[in-house]
Amino acid sequence: MSPFDLLKRLLMWIVTLAICISGYGLAKLEPFAAPRLLPMTALDAAIPLLPWTVWAYGTITWASLLCWLSVPNQQQARRLFGSLVLACMVCWIFFLFWPTTFPRGDWPLPEVDSATIREFADLRDADSPTNCFPSMHVAMASSIALTWMGFIRTRWLRPLPLLWAAVVSVTTLTTKQHYAVDVLGGWLAGLAAVMVARRLTRPLDAAGPPLRLEREIDRRLVARMRARVAAHQWSLDDLPWPEGPLPPLDPLMARLIGHIIYIEEIAGLNFQFQRDASADPDLRALYQHFADEERRHADGLRRVLALHGAALEPPGLGNALVLDQFDTLRPHHPADATLVALSTPVFETFLDAGTIPFLRSHPQLASPAFDAFVERVNTDEAQHIALNWLLSRQAARTTPGWRSLGLLLNPAIFRGMLAVPWMSLDVYAVAHRLGYRFETLLPAFGRLWRLHRRFPELGRYAPWQLFRLFVVCGVVATVTCVVAARLRVLCIGLWVRVSRATDAISWALFGERLLEKRGLAPTGGINTAGFKTAGTEPDTPRRRP
Repeated sequence: MSPFDLLKRLLMWIVTLAICISGYGLAKLEPFAAPRLLPMTALDAAIPLLPWTVWAYGTITWASLLCWLSVPNQQQARRLFGSLVLACMVCWIFFLFWPTTFPRGDWPLPEVDSATIREFADLRDADSPTNCFPSMHVAMASSIALTWMGFIRTRWLRPLPLLWAAVVSVTTLTTKQHYAVDVLGGWLAGLAAVMVARRLTRPLDAAGPPLRLEREIDRRLVARMRARVAAHQWSLDDLPWPEGPLPPLDPLMARLIGHIIYIEEIAGLNFQFQRDASADPDLRALYQHFADEERRHADGLRRVLALHGAALEPPGLGNALVLDQFDTLRPHHPADATLVALSTPVFETFLDAGTIPFLRSHPQLASPAFDAFVERVNTDEAQHIALNWLLSRQAARTTPGWRSLGLLLNPAIFRGMLAVPWMSLDVYAVAHRLGYRFETLLPAFGRLWRLHRRFPELGRYAPWQLFRLFVVCGVVATVTCVVAARLRVLCIGLWVRVSRATDAISWALFGERLLEKRGLAPTGGINTAGFKTAGTEPDTPRRRP
């Protein structure tokens, strides 16, 4: 296991626990009903308080970590993630609408100063005796155990997770955290979650490329789009580039252009992935054109850097995380194919649409050649977004409502959600120092938020609702930055330094091998950081991954 593979597993462990704890914590606010006591059964009364069992009760955090570290492949990771989240969701429904509480005060802790009693007291202080039925502790333990058993290869070790979950279940009673019926409810929630997660994550790779045009009208539309895009292909040599060298760029401008170069390269990899996920010849041809166009956009920005004598820096942390994620995406898996198809236009709206017009208007770059370059980029991007919305709408029609919930059990979604904030920090902190105004993002966010009014099928599509939630987060962050900037309390210089620090972390984690693996290793001179700068030859063929 590579160090970064280890880091990804740690991040998924943290993300999963954060999701589970957040729903549990929100239910503690008791928004719909006050918690009620349940009848105390003879079994509940007979089970004694055993303080020392608190140590076994607390093992769920570390057992879940060990399970994430030992998960063997992407399918099992999706199954583990889905089982845990679904089990917790079942519990949240009860916590919100039928909350219960436990008379913990009937079992006071012994007045002894020991590590065990201190640990027990900390547990009781941190967790009020509500959200009892079903036991989320047991639901998580049982879902972990039942999933874990499925990928342990050594036969005699397979019962161990089940034995551990049984011990955890008993300790919820001996620590007087739950009623006996809570344990039964927790096991039922965990078992149901595992069964649903297994069904939703069953192997689908044998079904062939998942991006197919189902309607004749869509096939005709894509055929016309293919002809139009093929006729529009252009070369960087067609543009009236000035003779260099040009005046040096502000280092922040060079850095911003570098970030956008990697964003364009990522878009190219997305389209290459979608080409491989497409069954229709016209779709495959279109996505190949789009991949070539995105690389041409990146090469055009490389040429701008070269004309100004600037070096291309290594990718920032957000770009590096996304570039690394392509190792885990499978073109023939519907969840991955639909995720990339839906996220690409959102991704471009968040980052491309907010920065390319800004670069065009900036005096450091203003020129007839750059204007002509941006015009071609905008024309290309309009076609890219139109095709991906067409495919996203088709996915929403063919997998509507509850059926689309299974697509959310894809860890790639949450790895992407971890990466995008860092990409935004890299891009917009630097751009703001150069004069970018955050409020220019709000119209694009508004269009995304209202898109389901234009395409009603998206309103019943679970992945799109998740993206709408992400749009809300983007709006909140943008408005916060706008207000802070107007009050002159936005410490943008701090965020630029944070971005520089995360760049260094990224390079230490990934190094040039990540660029080489993606076919992006640049050629040319060496800057002072020892990183190779981009070549200046136009439309130079590069190795494709």
